[in-house]
Amino acid sequence: MKNKYKIFLLWMSIGVAIGSAIYVNSLSLFFFADETDIISDTIIPETIESKISEDIVDIAIKNVIVYPNIFDKRSIYIDIEINNQNGDEFTQITLSNGGKLIASDKIKLYRNKHTYFQSFLVKDDIDFNKIFDVKISSLKSEGNISNNRHRFTTSLKAEKLNVALISGTLNYNSKAIISKIDNNFDHFFPEIDSYAHNFENFWFKKYDIIIFDNFPEIPVSDRWFNLFIKKIYSEKTSLVMFKGDTQDLGSFIKMGPLFGLDFATESELRNVAKKTFFTKNHFKSVLINDEFFYKEVFNGKDTYFDEAIEWVSKKKDLKYSFFLGNKNYHINDSVFIYGFANRVDKDKRDFIVYIYKNGISIKKERLYLNPVSNYYFNQFKILDSGDYEIKITDKDNFTLQTINFNILEELTRL
Repeated sequence: MKNKYKIFLLWMSIGVAIGSAIYVNSLSLFFFADETDIISDTIIPETIESKISEDIVDIAIKNVIVYPNIFDKRSIYIDIEINNQNGDEFTQITLSNGGKLIASDKIKLYRNKHTYFQSFLVKDDIDFNKIFDVKISSLKSEGNISNNRHRFTTSLKAEKLNVALISGTLNYNSKAIISKIDNNFDHFFPEIDSYAHNFENFWFKKYDIIIFDNFPEIPVSDRWFNLFIKKIYSEKTSLVMFKGDTQDLGSFIKMGPLFGLDFATESELRNVAKKTFFTKNHFKSVLINDEFFYKEVFNGKDTYFDEAIEWVSKKKDLKYSFFLGNKNYHINDSVFIYGFANRVDKDKRDFIVYIYKNGISIKKERLYLNPVSNYYFNQFKILDSGDYEIKITDKDNFTLQTINFNILEELTRL
């Protein structure tokens, strides 16, 4: 018997802070798949099958999906799919990292509702070198509790950039810039009496981004400038400069080539665009030629800073990685596959999944884009137990990744 159907599920709700983690109960997620479900020829009498289904009580973690938060690089989402068979009570779901509880929630189960979803947005105090552990508490009459727990590790680390902010005289732009920096940063500003900076620690630390804020206010020596050039080029550091109203013009002109600019007078500088993006080999820089940058920030209309940081941070080649939602699938389960890029990709991609058994292609599926969570996904059923291979290809039929997995005999006939 063949039954072709489509599934489309959407769930959304509100995020709540819990200690060092934030959890979101039923965040947006889409399942949208074309499936062919072939039922086994083995027939169980309906009365016996119904009795078996009524007697068995079981709750299981079916899929765990880990993906980046595109709005905050310091946090990740962990989505959990839970299947319920005849449970009609509360269950507690917990998420731990390295044995430390980082989030939890209660779920009310209903006998006639079989699928539940729970999402956690986690950030801060997470050790990515330690194991994550998802657990759901057992039900009163539950016999099998082996599927109530899912342990996993992830290489999806929150990206934290090392930033050096170098200011001339502190000004309103300084306050605006500091309010926008959401990473670790060291602030170098001049002593009040001498207007000189103490750069001793600056030379011995590697920075991903250096931000000039109304700097330099006093002339910089050729020796200092040459040392600075060697540092940023050898360490592949990006540069962002915010024009101030008291910068030393001669030093500013000297730094012009770092932003792809060649000017000699104040009037020529005024004609430079308000934002200039420059790249040469691995070096990237941005000049924000706006003394009143802070007004836009405080009015909530600014895009300069975000655009600048996004531009200079794009050092990695675009790459997609793909994963399965579980390590152990059974014949009666839907295999969930998903994948995402290592940075924001605004283009919509076409990915095809080929499933092989013993080197023979048995199924072909397309991956669909979740527009909210920004990952590609699909789910499909495998009709026989055994070892399988998944090949994910792009529109040019180039194999991006291969995943090997095993389908086990089904535990129960639902």
